[in-house]
Amino acid sequence: MSMNEQPNTREGRAFGGRCVLVAASAEPEQLCRCRASIREHTPSDVAVVEVEHSASAVNREIERHAPADVILLTEACEVSADWLERLTAAANADTNTASASAFADAGTPLALGDRSEPSGDDARHTVGPLGRSQALHPRISRAVAPCVYLRRDALQLAGPLDEALDLRSAVEVDFAQRCVLDGLRHVAADDVVVERLDAADSGSPADIAPPLRRRYPYLEKTPLADSGVLAEALLRARAPWPRLPVTFDARALDGAITGTQVHVLELILALARTQALQLRVLVREGQIDTATRRLLEGLPYTELLAAERLDPHTPRSVVFHRPQQTFSPSDVGLGLALGERFVISQLDLIAYRNPGYFVDAASWQDYRAANRHGLSAAERVVVFSPHTRDELLADALVDAARVRVVPPGVDHRRVDARRPAALGADWPAGFLLCLGTDFRHKNRLFALRLLAALRQQHGWSGGLVLAGTHVSPGSSEQDEHEYMLEHPELDGFVVSLGTIDEHEREWLVANAGAVAYPSAYEGFGLIPFEAALGGVPCLFASQSSLADVAPAGTATIVPWDAVASAASALVLLTNAEARDAHVHALAAAARKLTWDRAAAATVEIYREAAIAPVRGSATLSRDLVAREARLSVQHEEEVASLIDQREHARQMYDALNAEVGFGLVLIGPNGALPESVQRALLALVARPALSRPLFRCLSGVFLGVLAFLRPIKALSRRSR
Repeated sequence: MSMNEQPNTREGRAFGGRCVLVAASAEPEQLCRCRASIREHTPSDVAVVEVEHSASAVNREIERHAPADVILLTEACEVSADWLERLTAAANADTNTASASAFADAGTPLALGDRSEPSGDDARHTVGPLGRSQALHPRISRAVAPCVYLRRDALQLAGPLDEALDLRSAVEVDFAQRCVLDGLRHVAADDVVVERLDAADSGSPADIAPPLRRRYPYLEKTPLADSGVLAEALLRARAPWPRLPVTFDARALDGAITGTQVHVLELILALARTQALQLRVLVREGQIDTATRRLLEGLPYTELLAAERLDPHTPRSVVFHRPQQTFSPSDVGLGLALGERFVISQLDLIAYRNPGYFVDAASWQDYRAANRHGLSAAERVVVFSPHTRDELLADALVDAARVRVVPPGVDHRRVDARRPAALGADWPAGFLLCLGTDFRHKNRLFALRLLAALRQQHGWSGGLVLAGTHVSPGSSEQDEHEYMLEHPELDGFVVSLGTIDEHEREWLVANAGAVAYPSAYEGFGLIPFEAALGGVPCLFASQSSLADVAPAGTATIVPWDAVASAASALVLLTNAEARDAHVHALAAAARKLTWDRAAAATVEIYREAAIAPVRGSATLSRDLVAREARLSVQHEEEVASLIDQREHARQMYDALNAEVGFGLVLIGPNGALPESVQRALLALVARPALSRPLFRCLSGVFLGVLAFLRPIKALSRRSR
C-alpha cells in the first residue's frame, strides 16, 4: 500500500501504512549494509528514512509520517525476508498491543546468542527464518531495541517520546511504561530476528536513570517477562543446537565412588560420548574424589561447575538435569536457577511411600512435598521402569505426556578386583552374597532366613556375606541381630562387611556361588543383570520393577517363603545346567542395557524438554522458588537489622552506664524497666521501620543526658 493512500483498517483499527526509521549512529560500512538489507527485504511502497539518533529527531519523523505505524531501528541491523510482515503481524495480533520487538542475533534481552560464543561449527544463530518458532508473541514488560514496531494508536494515546531522554531510554523505558499504565501491552516478535552490525555496542537494556526510577518505582524489580512463554519462544528460536547446553547435577559424586554413584558417573560419561551436548557438571568442589574429578575434566565439551561458587549471576543452561528425585525445596530451586527447563530422574518411590526412613512424620511429609514440587516443575520425568511410571501415573504425580522410561546401562567400566580386608582369608568361595544397604525393603532378614533353610533343609555348607552401608533410620539391623540370637547355629556362617567400594564389590561377585537379592521393592533392579554378566546366578523375586524387566522364569525366590525359595536356590547353587541357563537368560537381557543407549534416549528427552510448551504448574513452581528466595533474603536482612539494633542499644547503655558511674540496668530479669515495657521495646526492635526512628530519637535524648551528667560527675569526683 502506498503511503499516500487513505487509511484503511487492520484488526479493527485505523491503519495508515508503515514507515521505517533508521536512527543509527554507526560506521559508514555498517550503515551501507543496513541500507542494502532493508532495501532488499522491504516492500517498495514502505518509506525508509535515515534520521539522527535522538528522541527529538525521531519525534519529528513520527509526526511527519502520520498516520503510519513506525518501525524504529536504533542500530544498524541486517534484516531477513518477510521481516516486516512478521513484525507487523506480531504488533497487530491483539488490539491492545503498543509495540512489537524483534529478536536479535546477540547482545539483547531478546538475543538468540552471545558475542562470546564460538564461531565456525559451533556458531548457533544466523539471520533467517525461525523454523521452530510458533509465533507465540510472548508478552514483555517493555520494548526492546534495536528493532521495535510502534503502533500509531499507541503513539497517539501515550504521546511523543520524551526528548529529555536518550533515544533508547525514551523508547524502551519511558514510552513503554506510559503505554503499560494506559492499559496497553508489549510483545516480542519471536519469528523475526535481526543481526546487529555494531559489535562494540553491548546492546544491554537501557539504563533506568534516577528520574525514571522515581517515575516508575516498580520497574527495577519487574522482569522482562513473568511467564514462561518468552523462555519457550527463545528456546524454540535457538533450536536446533549443534550442542544443547545442559547442566547435570552430579553432587551425588561426593567422596569415593560406590553403589548407585556408579550409575550417575556412567551416565555422565555416556552423555559426553554423544558429543551432542555442551555439558556442565555441577559438583561439590571440596568433596568430589580426585580421580573422579580428573575423569570428568578430560571429557569433551564438558566443564565442571563448583557448587561452592554459584551466585545469582551464574548463567543458565537450556536444560538442568537432576538424576534423582528432589529431597528438599532447595534442590528444586537450584534446578530452576541453573536451567531454563528442568528434567528429573525419579529412581523410585521407596522413600515417598515409607515413613520409616525418616526421623519423624514431619520430615517425611516435607520430603514428599519436595518430591511433588520437583515432579511438578519438571518438563520431563525420567524413570527406569514401566512399574515406576505406572506408580507415578496412578497417584497423579505426573501426567503421561511428561514421563519417559529409560532403562539404565549395566556395561559399567570394569575395575580391578580386591578382596575385602574385613573378610577373613579362610572364608571359602561359593558363598551367598547379599548386596545393598540395610534398608528394611532390601529384606536382608530374608537372606538370613534363606541361609538357615538351605543349611537345615538341604545340608548346604556355605555361608552368607552381607555387604552394604548401614542406614538410620529405617535399618533392618535390629531385626537381623535378633534373628541371629535366635539361631546360634548360624554363628560363624554370616559376616557383615558394611560399606564396600567397587573394587571389593567386584571381588565378592566373582567369588560368590550366587547373589541373594531379596528386595521387596526396586525402581529397576540392576543387580541380577550385573551378576549374570559376571557369570553368577541371582536369587530374586518377581516383585515391583523386576516383574517388568527380568526375563520370564529367572526369578527363583517365592515371596516370602524361605523353605520353598531354598529349594529353588539349591538348584542354581548345585546344578550346572540350570545355573548356565539362568545366567544366559539374564546376561542376554543385560547386554541390551547399555549406557550409550541410555544416553542417546536421554539426549532426545533433553531436546523435547527444551521446546516443550509452557505449563502453568511449572510457572507456579518458579514463582514459589522466587518467593522463597525473597522471603529468605528478607529474613536475613531482618535478623541482621535486629542484631544491629540490639548492638546499638547495648553500646548506648554501656556509654550511659560508664558516664553515670553506677550499675543502671534497664533490661533483663532484674532490669529497671517493667517487663511489659521490655517486651514492647523488643517488639519494636524486631520492626526496623518503627525502631530506627525511635532509637534515633532516644540516641538524641541519651546524648543530652550525657552532656548534662558530665559536669555533675566531675564535681562529684572533685568533692571526693
